[in-house]
Amino acid sequence: CNRNNSRIITTARYSSTSVLSCDSKLWTMKSSLTAPIALLLASPFAGAFAPLPCASTISSISTSRNTNVSPNELLCKGRYGKMATPSLSMMVEPNSIMESISSLSTAAAAAPMDILSNDNIKKAFSVATFGPQYLWILLVLLPNTQITKKIMGGYGGILAFSLVHLFIVIASASQENGTAPIAEFNGVFDPSPDADPQAAMIGMMKYPNFVSEEWSHVLTWDLFVGRWIWLDGLKRGIFTSHSVLLTNLIGPPGFLLHCITCIVTGKGIVGNEVPEEQEQGDEVEAGTMAKQRK
Repeated sequence: CNRNNSRIITTARYSSTSVLSCDSKLWTMKSSLTAPIALLLASPFAGAFAPLPCASTISSISTSRNTNVSPNELLCKGRYGKMATPSLSMMVEPNSIMESISSLSTAAAAAPMDILSNDNIKKAFSVATFGPQYLWILLVLLPNTQITKKIMGGYGGILAFSLVHLFIVIASASQENGTAPIAEFNGVFDPSPDADPQAAMIGMMKYPNFVSEEWSHVLTWDLFVGRWIWLDGLKRGIFTSHSVLLTNLIGPPGFLLHCITCIVTGKGIVGNEVPEEQEQGDEVEAGTMAKQRK
């Protein structure tokens, strides 16, 4: 770069790598995009490598290999080389470094709050409302088809909408009043004779985030119960479309309708579902504990 060994700043290009040289000290930057950052970080230590004021400002020079860098642009002595790639103009000062770090930290802290916004809660509310309806269609209209068995045989749908509900809960909790003020919750679960839990619940319905949380909560559990009814019908050969539909509409009455259907068809209501081996193990453990007490 310099036959007279003058202290200079220049950049040269070797394949895809840019090199910064000042007083025979080299910094290699992986790309022209990272070069300004490396310059910014290296500048406070430039005095340790070059006693004379090498350059306080790096200017955007040229995009051509044949364009020389002017002394006024680099503010350095000696013969100047050529710019292979353009660089960004910046003041290389410690204060600018701290300001850049501070702005980046502020942006990083604000990013999660942008995700947990009221607008995204509204979108999640729509997903929790309309998404499960496609699964209900399969359970009600196509209960015995392979596509329904493949989609609803596992917990994938329940897990998906459980995650939507969880997002609504977390996003609502990040707001100023959460889903609703804590005093309102206390009113709903106040067992004292003078309390009015129903009125407290009605009061909570004026908070949009609480409505979003409760609605997605109810719809997800309705789907869980509807899936259980459908599975019980497949296992025992019971017609379930009417019970599943009623579960989607008003919840628990759909489960009651399924129990009535089981009785009418002679299948009976499902009894104790604990595995027999577990029951026997519990009986043995209970007997052992009784003997130890004696």
